[in-house]
Formats: sequence, C-alpha cells, structure tokens
Amino acid sequence: MADRLPPIDADIRRAATLPSAVYADPAYFALARDRVFARTWQFVTDTDRLKAPGTLWPWTMLEGFVDEPLLLTRDSGDELHCLSNVCTHRGNLLVEGEGRAQVLRCRYHGRRFALDGRFLTMPEFEDAAGFPSEADNLPR
Repeated sequence: MADRLPPIDADIRRAATLPSAVYADPAYFALARDRVFARTWQFVTDTDRLKAPGTLWPWTMLEGFVDEPLLLTRDSGDELHCLSNVCTHRGNLLVEGEGRAQVLRCRYHGRRFALDGRFLTMPEFEDAAGFPSEADNLPR
C-alpha cells in the first residue's frame, strides 16, 4: 500500500497529488484511523463536567470511527484519570452512564477497581497465586 504512494520531493515544482485510492480504499482509511486519529489528542469534554471527586463519565473515542470505550474519573485525591471502560476479565463495560462512585465494579463477575484504574479485588480469588498482576489493572 505505502509502496504505491509517490515519493515526497523537497522541490515543490516536482509535487504530485496522492493517488485516488488514498481517499477511497478502506485499507488507507484503517491506516489513518489507527496511525493518526487513535494516537492524537482529541477533544473530549470540559473538565467542569468532572469537578467533584467520585465523578464518572463514560464516552466512546471517535464514535463510529475508532469506537474505543473509555472512562473519565476524578478520584478522592482530586486527580483526573482516563481509563479503558472495559473490564480486564471478560470485556464487560464497567460504566454505562454518567454518575458518581467510590470504586468501579464489573457487574459480570464482581471485579473492583479504584478510580485510578488499579485492580482492587475479585470475589473468591483472594488465595490465587500470582494474582493480581499488572494486566488486571485497567489500561490508562
């Protein structure tokens, strides 16, 4: 795909336009979505929406385009966090609507997370060896 693009010349007199496939080919669209939009800053909301500690605000990053379920939280230390809104166990959404909470709890198997994304506990796994691990925390 990238090998079909014309080389970039420092001399503007030798400029060329991009092939039409760049604007119409789904592979180029996916490449732009993953390498440009998913990795760049995007406006989400005004932080006034998350003024109080314990505030939760779920949102979808670039809905219909990237479709990444994320969650903004403000913890008891008044720190703002952006986390994955997907449980690290079975992929269940953690928060479906704006609200307030002291911890995040997955309704599927009861995993609990701090508002900064740290894994706290899971019922009946208190004696499991090597559990929890870093992979059990919510991605930030």
